[in-house]
Amino acid sequence: MVIESYHTQHAPFGAFASFTVGLVDAPGGFGQSRRGPARQNVYVGYRSVANSEWQLLPFLTPPKSLESAFTGDSTVVQPPRGFNALRPHDYERTLGLASDTWRADERRFGFSLLSPFGKVPDPAKMTRTAARFHLAPQISGWIEYDNRAGKTPVELIFGVGESSDTLRPLGDTNPGLVGFAGGTSFGYATKPARGVALRQGFDVLAPKFRDYRGLMVIAGESALVFTIPPGQRRRFPLALGFYTGEKVATGLDASFAYTRVFRDLADVLGYGLGQHARYLKLAAQRDRELAKSKLDADQKFLIAQAAHSYFGSTQLLWHKGKPLWVVNEGEYRMINTFDLTVDHLFFELDWHPWAVRNVLDLFVDRYSYRDQLGLSFVHDMGVNNYFTPAGRSSYECDNLEGCFSHMTMEQLLNWVLCAVTYAERTGDLKWLLARKKILLACAESIRCRDNPDSAKRDGVMKHDSARCGSGSEITTYDSLDVSLGQARNNLYLSVKTLGAWVLLENAFARLGLKTPRAEARATADKLAQTLTTKFESDTGFFPAVFEKENHSRILPAVEGFVYPLFLGFKEAVDPAGRFGPLLAQLLQHLKQSLQPGICLDATSGGWKMSSTSTNTWFSKTALAQHVIRKMFPEAMTSAARAGDGVHAQWQRTPGCGTDAMCDQIRSDSGITCGSRYYPRGVTAWLWRFE
Repeated sequence: MVIESYHTQHAPFGAFASFTVGLVDAPGGFGQSRRGPARQNVYVGYRSVANSEWQLLPFLTPPKSLESAFTGDSTVVQPPRGFNALRPHDYERTLGLASDTWRADERRFGFSLLSPFGKVPDPAKMTRTAARFHLAPQISGWIEYDNRAGKTPVELIFGVGESSDTLRPLGDTNPGLVGFAGGTSFGYATKPARGVALRQGFDVLAPKFRDYRGLMVIAGESALVFTIPPGQRRRFPLALGFYTGEKVATGLDASFAYTRVFRDLADVLGYGLGQHARYLKLAAQRDRELAKSKLDADQKFLIAQAAHSYFGSTQLLWHKGKPLWVVNEGEYRMINTFDLTVDHLFFELDWHPWAVRNVLDLFVDRYSYRDQLGLSFVHDMGVNNYFTPAGRSSYECDNLEGCFSHMTMEQLLNWVLCAVTYAERTGDLKWLLARKKILLACAESIRCRDNPDSAKRDGVMKHDSARCGSGSEITTYDSLDVSLGQARNNLYLSVKTLGAWVLLENAFARLGLKTPRAEARATADKLAQTLTTKFESDTGFFPAVFEKENHSRILPAVEGFVYPLFLGFKEAVDPAGRFGPLLAQLLQHLKQSLQPGICLDATSGGWKMSSTSTNTWFSKTALAQHVIRKMFPEAMTSAARAGDGVHAQWQRTPGCGTDAMCDQIRSDSGITCGSRYYPRGVTAWLWRFE
């Protein structure tokens, strides 16, 4: 039996907020701009009035009673009391692309949280009506019980325990809402209806003290209680909302875009309840699409879990009358980390392609720079709602050889790959034309990082940026060993460079630039020829680094082909085509790499990025899997195909599941070692194109 014990982020679009829940015997709840789950108890369950013991989903750890802080009585029993925490075998959990549903008591009880999403129009052109629907910072949900066969009433409960602060009854200021709010920043509500009541006290399950309306507002435990009479089946709508009205960013002063169309939290919650049926329908549509896909159960789960975490990191801001799009880097909270942007690309182009253009423009206008070799871009735009000064990131430091050094070459490639992919996929050639000078400058900069002397170029990057000082450049695989971490003479980065040249060639053709197109094509051909000379015919492998007698074997050797593959540039991905000799060698490399003890972990069977490191990343694995399954299917052994089951199991257990979607994982143990609460797993969206 698979034990479904993992947190999932349930998040609105662009609000940088999540209601996180699902890990067994762990709190969660409402969190805004956080690096991990909140620490609120979540009370969800049912009881028969004939049986006073509540049956609760296991989303809590009993807190110490705050009653003793007022009475001085240290003998107070820890609340809540009178409940049974259900075990995973007592309930079913189903995670969809836009929903998360629990069933118990022979499916009579049901609880669901919905994170509906769809195609989001450009916020700069959105009507107010569209903006309220797409940007509402709320999560829909429902709770239900089928008591048609019952002889006594049944009660349901939904609530949270906020031990550090108290919540207020919403009805005091908004009579049309039944629920609670944490100040003005978050809250939950349902519609007024027969059988709906408020509960608040030191022990929310059995309040000991009650005021004139049955509440105790100095206590931090709050809930909605629903009563279903015998002979009835009832479902009650829920809205969980967030609101931050003030400016949230420094460096670039900006507020959440939703504040332009919502007055306050009550407005958000009321709107969510009013549009509940519409959100329910949209979530069901997304769920059906994933369910009908030809992916297996493990792959569907991985995509669903990844999409939920992606939305939890999204942040749509408003700056000087224009939208400003941000994806925060999970637990690190870095703003628009470029090596994540290039991987989110495939998902965003399906649902909100304007976001890609928005980020690319800001990289050009504020976060580009020139070093001794030409144009490039920084690693990120800041951290924790602080936009760093122009031309500088929060991550990159000088005089280093490992983590936190500069990624000049890789970020240069990332701008090219994102820009051309965006323009090709959307048909936005007007934007591409406006960025013609940048594309030309990028091409020249890439050449110079091979060698400033054109006569000495073979296509491979060999020169570090002067920004590194006494250090050296790294790649996005910063925490791995030299096999993937070093930029210079690196196989992974060389193939990514090849992909960039293929895209530049096509972009220059689109723009009618004959000479730059011919030069890009010639450079790509030269680089491909250079790479074929690096192949070790005696071992059947490419070395990961073309120096220091490196013998590491890596799967991202094929990562650079994902872009021409995605765009349908058949000439570049045809085994009998232009790069045929290189592709044949890569096939040999992959066949031997996808073996236990090399790039399949000998202990777990999970995929590894490098034969010499147990530090692996799910998002990058997903990307490599896509390329290999599409271009090199002969390399997919039964052991390789079994990898998705391993990767899904990693995410389903507390080793990763404590922090929702985790990207950076030890391949031997399945335990996360970084990149928690992370958005980049959505790279697995590529599988939908298989």
